Amino acid sequence: MTDKEMGKIAEDALRRAGFGDETPEAIRQLSLYLQEVDFWNAKMHLVGKGRFGTSLELLVLDSLAMLTAAGESGLAAGRVADIGSGAGFPGLVWKIVRPRLDLTLFERRLKPQLFLERGVLRLGLKGITVFGGDASNSKEAGAFDLVTSKAAGRLADILPLAERLLVPRGAYVTVKSRAWKSELPQRPQSPMHLESVAELPEGRGTALVFRKGSPV
Repeated sequence: MTDKEMGKIAEDALRRAGFGDETPEAIRQLSLYLQEVDFWNAKMHLVGKGRFGTSLELLVLDSLAMLTAAGESGLAAGRVADIGSGAGFPGLVWKIVRPRLDLTLFERRLKPQLFLERGVLRLGLKGITVFGGDASNSKEAGAFDLVTSKAAGRLADILPLAERLLVPRGAYVTVKSRAWKSELPQRPQSPMHLESVAELPEGRGTALVFRKGSPV
């Protein structure tokens, strides 16, 4: 796809997600990031098959919907961890539109890890770390205010990991299909409780926010 087409995808996605007042620099960086995904996708299969331009826009839209859900819970600040970041959705999208976030991208697969490291350098992003390994091996337990992931595992598996990384009263944000309830852990006394549920437009899924600790 051409640079102009990527620029239009970036601008349209920001506008559709309610981020239309973002600075020209954010639009430029998001466009450049999508160009990187486009270039490297054929070499390491970062994004699933299908209509590539449409897939990219939906990935950006879902990432921004997760950021909105976090913001509505007062969580879009502080230290953020993206588990299984892959091509950088949602983490890199968040960093582009909220450059002050202190972000760690966890990615255990080598090729996506190398892509993320290249993307960080290419975009000139600061305050961001790529952790090349499993998040469960991180020594920063209890260090993050917000944890997020997209397509990184079932809720029963990811919630205990998010709990380990989060500070008390921190939160985990994700997007799931409408069948998300079947993924919930069976343990009734889980330290992670569901705080909010928001259906995404056009049937794209459900944004979920889980809070660490007992409900207030």
